Amino acid sequence: MKIAICDDDTGDIEHLRKHIDSHSDEHEIYCFLSTEDFLKRIYLGEQFDFLFLDIQMPGVDGWEIAQDLKKLKQKIFIAMVTVHGEYIYDCFDRVDWFAVKPVSEEKVWHVINIAKERIYPMVFEFTINGVSIALTAPEIIYIEVHRNTLTINSTRKNYEIRMPLKKAKALLVDCHRFVQTHKSFIVNLDHYDSVDGACIILKNQVRISLSRTFRESFFKSLIEYIRGERQ
Repeated sequence: MKIAICDDDTGDIEHLRKHIDSHSDEHEIYCFLSTEDFLKRIYLGEQFDFLFLDIQMPGVDGWEIAQDLKKLKQKIFIAMVTVHGEYIYDCFDRVDWFAVKPVSEEKVWHVINIAKERIYPMVFEFTINGVSIALTAPEIIYIEVHRNTLTINSTRKNYEIRMPLKKAKALLVDCHRFVQTHKSFIVNLDHYDSVDGACIILKNQVRISLSRTFRESFFKSLIEYIRGERQ
């Protein structure tokens, strides 16, 4: 991803740069010590996928930058960072993520993964009767297997293919919204609604089995998913 860091503190910039580099050496990182320099690049047509943005900056502050990017209809994931934790209440509906400095490596990796999923939705590709089909992660509601027949329940329609659940799970391993709930089911947490005993209820009211074997790992994944969505 093409990642920009806009912060007037060189120490904070290097701190974030180090964690971004440790996530992947494929990221392109651009650093700006002032909001004016960052905006100049935007007005010249530069496009970034991700922005780590300090709130308190000399001249134009982080809030104004976020507003300008929205006005310009920039498709950019904005992670607001600050030393003032109380600002979190102002961040809702303004930016995509919020963190208090110093931001740990774990949190940096976590938010980059969230942004990557949102900006570049993973595609699940398969072929049925010679026809190639590709589904993005948000389109997949849940996956069910019976023997080696996999049923992909999606927002478009249901698809049946010959594939073991183990292989499907391996294809989804980099997408944190998918979690196994039973030996026969993988659920997309974007479509989760509630739990009723040994069943998970989806937003479309479909009930999915939640076995004892996967119960603990499911709730752990659910908590991480909720934290990620709220940050």
